[in-house]
Amino acid sequence: MANAASRGSHPLDTMLAISDVVTNQRYAKIYARVLTLDTPTVEELSEGFDSSTTTVYEDVKHLVESDILERVTDTQPHRYRARQIDLHVGTNEDSYQITPALFVALARREENENIQLFLDRHGVSGLATALEYGRDYVQGRMNARIMAREQDLPVLEAETILQEMRDVLLDVDPDLEASPDVDELDAAVDERSGE
Repeated sequence: MANAASRGSHPLDTMLAISDVVTNQRYAKIYARVLTLDTPTVEELSEGFDSSTTTVYEDVKHLVESDILERVTDTQPHRYRARQIDLHVGTNEDSYQITPALFVALARREENENIQLFLDRHGVSGLATALEYGRDYVQGRMNARIMAREQDLPVLEAETILQEMRDVLLDVDPDLEASPDVDELDAAVDERSGE
């Protein structure tokens, strides 16, 4: 599996590689750190990690082979960049978008009680859904009441996770935030409310 995604032979290979990152906390943290640091070396990635440099090196090697990270220098020390991920996964009932923001949110769960609690209650699929609502929230097209009603959540829980997802999304893509158009937001709320 490790080399399959780098061959790019099938979208399923990419999905399996992404699944590794979703289910492995260290991989998510490494991806998020590479994204934040922009082309770090393994030594730079290792700073502040509980894992040894050797473990980080092995994880980076796996993520490069899986085509989640890419090596951007040929000389030592190698530098790495996070590949942009945009995968849509669907079932008969739901669809989810997997982007770098999901990996960053998963990487933050150890340090962020709100994200960890939300994950405990709603799983990775719930977090992916919260990110989708978060994108609209950042752009002024969503509020906590709507998310709470549509996802059958308490308003406070919706507001809390929307704030956390806002921080994640703006860290990943600072250009995402737009000044909300109050009239447009009211119209969107009315439309979703069925008024």
